[in-house]
Amino acid sequence: MPTRISKARFDEFTFGFRGSGEQDSWNEVAYWSTHEGDAIAALFYVEKADSYLGLLCLRNDQQRFLPHGPLVPFRTLREGEVSICQKLKEIEDRETELTCPAGDGKPGVDLFASDHDGKLSPVFVNIRDTLHSQAARQQLQEIAHWFIDGDGNFVRDFQTAGTDARLWELYLFRVFHALDMKVDQSIAIPDFALELHDQKVFVEAVTANASGNEAVDLMAGPTPPPDDFWKFVENDMPIIFGSPLYSKMKKQYWEKDAVRGHPFAIAIADFHAPGSMTWSHTALSIYLFGTSVERVLGPDGQAVAIPKPLQTHTRDEKSIPSNFFAQPEAENVSAVIFSNAGTKAKFSRMGTLAGFGDPTVAVRRIGTLSNPEPGALEGIPFDVNIENGEYFENWADELEIYHNPNALISWPGEDLLPAATHFRQEGDDLVWRGAPFRVLNSITQVKSEPPFPTSDKISAGSK
Repeated sequence: MPTRISKARFDEFTFGFRGSGEQDSWNEVAYWSTHEGDAIAALFYVEKADSYLGLLCLRNDQQRFLPHGPLVPFRTLREGEVSICQKLKEIEDRETELTCPAGDGKPGVDLFASDHDGKLSPVFVNIRDTLHSQAARQQLQEIAHWFIDGDGNFVRDFQTAGTDARLWELYLFRVFHALDMKVDQSIAIPDFALELHDQKVFVEAVTANASGNEAVDLMAGPTPPPDDFWKFVENDMPIIFGSPLYSKMKKQYWEKDAVRGHPFAIAIADFHAPGSMTWSHTALSIYLFGTSVERVLGPDGQAVAIPKPLQTHTRDEKSIPSNFFAQPEAENVSAVIFSNAGTKAKFSRMGTLAGFGDPTVAVRRIGTLSNPEPGALEGIPFDVNIENGEYFENWADELEIYHNPNALISWPGEDLLPAATHFRQEGDDLVWRGAPFRVLNSITQVKSEPPFPTSDKISAGSK
């Protein structure tokens, strides 16, 4: 029999269905799937028409779920539900193989097919083979069905030495789509050619990596913050961020015909050590704007943060100038985009919320929320089971955009991208605007839950 599914699951299968017309007046009512998941359907209430629209989706021959047939109008909710369930039941009871619609354009990629003899990365093997990674694996492949490989090396890189970098690109691809951006995949350089409300913008992705690309010890857990945290954040980490940012800037993507005259940004993620993105992001704004913070006692005797200008960052014998946005040619970089969520953990959480993965695997998110109090130095801790019925997460929740105050062409602001957190320099202060309780850092615990002992089971008559 057809079963109801969540909006999150429907959205991940359809990559966020976008129909025609004024969809701001469409209210989702319910979603269904056949028992084998080869057909899905949705029912929307259209307020302006005071009626319902039914939508049937089938996978095409490129493995993408797309609308099949016209939208079907119904006068009542009950009529729509009966009709949709009947159609899905007919598909379930068919005696012949379901005919897949033909796809348009280039197909996506199969992240887990292998036709090379390269050395597989331990991160890839973990995603491919482990029970705990099943939700992330299914989520990643649904995204990959829509992702076109521009240079022909994406799958090999994902499976070998470039797993982290390719995860970062898949995350950005999904986030940009979630932000209602059109992604023009006919342009391969830079990585993302985007359009939002008739404005074209371009993004090049890059990662800060471990020196020598050492293999990651997945069983060791996240790398703890250095003992002398602020010295590392004010010196070592800016150099780690600075090298890939400077290298990308020297490629002068803004000179390319497609990019010229449009906003251009570099999107960077930190993979220099296992789990380092949970604590290293503080250093990015320090390097970009050349300003750190120091603790002083406020009028009430409590410690608060005040700006601390920096000129250089030094590690061992290496020294680089601070304030990336003030460096020569940086005026051509409209913004730097960052997230600490372009990792397997994000795909595990979003996949679990969409109903992917083994049902015996439980997922908790533990971390720190931003503290909206002015001058606050400490965040707000949280620890939550993501399937508790109240937890909610968006793809763009952790996306941060650092606007270049010296940019020749400005990056779109909060009015066009309200789901992101925006950072701007205003006088001596770095001001951010976004959700008041954004996640600063988190770890995701994924573990199998054993069956309850017999004595712990709740009987049908218990209260």
